[in-house]
Amino acid sequence: MLDLQRLTTTLWRGLLIALSCLALRLLAIWIYRLTFHPLAKYPGPWLAKVSDLYGAYHNARGQLHIETEKGHRRWGPLIRQGPDKLVFNSATALHDVYSSNEVQKSYGYTTMIPAPGAYNIFTAVDKGIHKHKRKVLSQGFSDQCVRAFEPKILDHIDIFLAKLVGSPERGSGDGEWSTPANMTDRCRHLGYDIMGEFGFGQSFELQLKDDNRFLIEAVTATTNKAGVYVQYPALANLKLEKLLYQRGLGMREKYLQLMSDLVRSRISKEKDAKNDLLYFLADAKDPETGLGFTEDEIWAESRFLLIAGADTTSTALTTAFFYLSAYPACYEKLAYEIRNTFSSGSEIRSGPKLAQCQYLRACIDESLRMSPPISGTLWREVCAGGHVIDNEYVPAGYDVGVNPYAVHHNEDCFPDSFTFKPERWIPSADNSEKDIERARRAFSVYSIGSRACAGRNMAYTELGDSIARTMWYSDFRRPEGPLGVVGAGAEGSREGRHRVKEFQLMEHLTCSHDGPFLQFCGRKGLTDELFHDRRAPPASY
Repeated sequence: MLDLQRLTTTLWRGLLIALSCLALRLLAIWIYRLTFHPLAKYPGPWLAKVSDLYGAYHNARGQLHIETEKGHRRWGPLIRQGPDKLVFNSATALHDVYSSNEVQKSYGYTTMIPAPGAYNIFTAVDKGIHKHKRKVLSQGFSDQCVRAFEPKILDHIDIFLAKLVGSPERGSGDGEWSTPANMTDRCRHLGYDIMGEFGFGQSFELQLKDDNRFLIEAVTATTNKAGVYVQYPALANLKLEKLLYQRGLGMREKYLQLMSDLVRSRISKEKDAKNDLLYFLADAKDPETGLGFTEDEIWAESRFLLIAGADTTSTALTTAFFYLSAYPACYEKLAYEIRNTFSSGSEIRSGPKLAQCQYLRACIDESLRMSPPISGTLWREVCAGGHVIDNEYVPAGYDVGVNPYAVHHNEDCFPDSFTFKPERWIPSADNSEKDIERARRAFSVYSIGSRACAGRNMAYTELGDSIARTMWYSDFRRPEGPLGVVGAGAEGSREGRHRVKEFQLMEHLTCSHDGPFLQFCGRKGLTDELFHDRRAPPASY
């Protein structure tokens, strides 16, 4: 018995010594990071200065973009947001970071790689690998390819509108409004159907049936996990997703199997079977090297492009519906432009008429500015030799970035930044070309430089066609009561969530959200064509 007591005492003492050593080591690291570290002079939250847990925690809560914007208002245009991370907030810094050859993709993005060497265009840190991938991939997103695919986009948009209006009778002009629809769900279903058709040659049919709607929850769990690990890469070794995202990641296996089946099925077809994106990924070559993509590379790209193409564009469309329904004067002005530019719904497609809809493009850009679909900082690591960013020298090895949400609400770049003002993008007596150039220079929703979004033209085509056709065929409004405020900020909420006319995004890697709920009423005599020769009747969800 005495020996057992001695053994227990010895074990407890050993454990206490080990814990004390660990605590002392952590204390020493924290003291170093707060006082002697090369970035110690920069202001920021104390937890961010000592640990990347700050970024991981707020990203998991969907709050990091808001905390970043608040931090800039408190401490200024340069803050420390991790032991080895600096966030800037100026148009100059935006270009110094993302248009420079002196930085590379941050190491944190390698946590998204499912297997060694399985890079996609987003996770490729090596500049040579990224350059090769972009040259191949950009061929599938060329203006010519997007124009060729546009009829399919319009088919899906018309299904979207038929579902929202609900029945031909609601286009009779009798003022009957539809049941309130959650635009987060509707826009996601539209976005995934379009990207399924564009990427794989077949729609997921989320608008028509619920068989594949698990995709959304699976992708959300994947991006939520990835967002946390990008902020704190060491956490990836703990495999916390098995605890935190168990349900979503269970669906992820179904999602990966579906994607794998689609890729293999599409590759096995004749190469000229359909001009979808997989056709280009399978057949296109780097014009310099003559190299194309392997099957593993096609698999990696297709997984990423579903997220990048469907998730972000659906968020952008949802955001536009929120702000147009929140600002009646803007809604009326856009409705007037669309309804006086076109003479029929079939005219609404890419071309001179749509291009002259200046207010439509301004509404899209202003929605993207107010609530960017990628609201988180895209980290870059400074390369050997260091780099000067907005007159501040940053040594090699440290991560830097500019937060899109924060710079889009920088009053020096966008006066009255929390007000939806499409007019800020249009020249007028009160808004000079210089003012617009200042705004454009700070606009970073699709990033800039060599890693800017390759699918930007596709996104603008989808957004322009969707919004213009909606304004042509229908009117929409928010319902009365609690549903009418879903998605909005609330007075009395914590700072950053209190603005009643701001769409509330939860920022992870992409963004999650809810609402707005809207009611639709078809315009008299116009909606019949939406119900003619469609793939399914406009049954309610």
